[in-house]
Amino acid sequence: MRTPSRTDGRPPRLVLRFAVFTALGLAVAGAAIVGVVRDETTTRSLRHANERAVFATGAVLERELHATDLRSPPPARRRELRRMLRTSILGEEIEQVTLHDARGRTTYSTGVAPARIPEPHLRAALTGTAVSDVAESDGGRVLRTYVPIVISGPAGPTRGVVVFEQDYAPIAAAVRNSTWFIAGVLEALLLLLFLVLAPILRRVSSGIRGHVAELERIATHDELTGAANRLGLRRAVEERLSSGMGGSLLLLDVDGFSDVNQAFGSDASDALLREVALRLRSELAGCDVLARVGDDEFAALIDDTSVSGIGAVAHRASACLEPPIVVDGVPVAVTVSWGAAVLGGGNGDFATVLHQAAAALAAGQAAEGRGVYEARHEAADVSKIRLTAELRNALAAGELLLHYQPQADLLTRRIRGVEALLRWQHPTRGLLPAHEFIRAAERSGLATDLRRFVLATATAQWHTWSSTGTNLELSVNLSAIDLHDVSLPEEIALLLDLHGMPPRSLVVEITERTLGDEGRTREVVERLNALGVRLAIDDFGTEYASLASLRRVPVHVVKLDRSLLADVPGDTTAEAIVGGSVELAHALGAIVVAEGIETREQWRFVHMLGCDVAQGYLIGRPGPPGEISELMEETPAVTPQTAAA
Repeated sequence: MRTPSRTDGRPPRLVLRFAVFTALGLAVAGAAIVGVVRDETTTRSLRHANERAVFATGAVLERELHATDLRSPPPARRRELRRMLRTSILGEEIEQVTLHDARGRTTYSTGVAPARIPEPHLRAALTGTAVSDVAESDGGRVLRTYVPIVISGPAGPTRGVVVFEQDYAPIAAAVRNSTWFIAGVLEALLLLLFLVLAPILRRVSSGIRGHVAELERIATHDELTGAANRLGLRRAVEERLSSGMGGSLLLLDVDGFSDVNQAFGSDASDALLREVALRLRSELAGCDVLARVGDDEFAALIDDTSVSGIGAVAHRASACLEPPIVVDGVPVAVTVSWGAAVLGGGNGDFATVLHQAAAALAAGQAAEGRGVYEARHEAADVSKIRLTAELRNALAAGELLLHYQPQADLLTRRIRGVEALLRWQHPTRGLLPAHEFIRAAERSGLATDLRRFVLATATAQWHTWSSTGTNLELSVNLSAIDLHDVSLPEEIALLLDLHGMPPRSLVVEITERTLGDEGRTREVVERLNALGVRLAIDDFGTEYASLASLRRVPVHVVKLDRSLLADVPGDTTAEAIVGGSVELAHALGAIVVAEGIETREQWRFVHMLGCDVAQGYLIGRPGPPGEISELMEETPAVTPQTAAA
């Protein structure tokens, strides 16, 4: 069984990416640093040359030069200037000094100099600002510094410009050395930083990959059961559809899960689902994907496409769930209904496949609990959904009501009680008996709401009859889910107190199957018994109530199922079973109600066997409260003759 995922590729290799981008970053940073350091060193060298030239001009030249030197000094003066400049200015750094007048013309130079100063430099110098530039000459690159000079004379101050020239090569070498040293140090630090961060990033990258994998798992799996979720199943189905692999989608629905949930609570029902998923995962290990697609629905993507093959897989799934699952100390038998849809054949997307499997499941639940999709299932599925939605509205719209079937005492021949039966006055389908909608109520979580409606309405009606002097026993039907609800005794106690109803006037009917589920059921039954409410076993003889269960549970009434009385009198085997059941019930201290009494012969027969109460069409059909009141007034005593009339 594989784990669904979006891709089989690994997450991006972040360490490698970090190394590449870091190397590129270091290269760019190094280049930027080299540029910055070079510019800074060059600027500093130029500033130093300016300062030295300005100092030389102020300290030496302005004292030693004559005003005529800035015009056209004679040869003798030129020789003096050469000696003075060589002695005081020229040296290792300054190689040439040139004098210019205020118009920029050269008046004297220790070497070969241009005839004029560039205009921008001249303007800057004459305004009192020393400037420098690097220029090309025959001997290579030179640094020239233009310094303003003012020489005092008899005719007043004479302005000019002194140009100091030096070889730029030493400056460039110093710039290079400084630049590469600083760049090397910085690059070494950055490399060291990378070496320190790389292991950290490797761990972080590993953590991110794990986190990405975990997020992928969370996105495609059900947190409660660990099975794939709807998204994970969708990916697997769409992968098969796109590749043409084929297969089938098997949908499994846990029967009666809403009963367990309401009876035991969400924690216990979650534990049940986890155990169901564990068993299915073990049994269906060969399937492609096992997913939980609803509260109580699982889906398996399998290779089989034949009806027999799909049925075999479904049978294995059902068989692995046969051993009861213990929930809150109570063994709970788990069964599943199933439906399946074959991939391909017009269902080209996941939504259609799932819809078809759900339609087959719904149709199977209405029949034998299983089925493979056919087109006819669509209508049944839509009808079921519509019925559930309409039932929710029926509760709010007041369409639910109770009919009551009378019960007659076989000894006194008087009506002694009624059984409350739920009905639905459907706006288009007419009056519906409970068996046509009760399963929809259980599957949709409405069963508890229906029980509360029945108890509240029935006890209120008992109060109405009691206020007119008619005192009857009232029987209501409870399901297994009701007996798992620990709040039921308190709910009934409140209703009894509200309507002034003696507890013994209320009889709660349960089936034999419910007796087999002890634990919390037994606790609720004992609390009802302590309250004074009586317990009846309905449809006795049709299921599997054990003698031990009958001994442990306080049973007050046993109702013989109509199927036992259908062939009596006349069927000796049926007569023996009925007679034995009556003796057993009386031995347990319970009264016996014979159901399905429709003929005079049946009345006489059950009376002869010692049954206590009769219920059936011979006494009266289920009807609204008004009909029961009329029956009580018109027929105070019931006999075979009056009942038949």
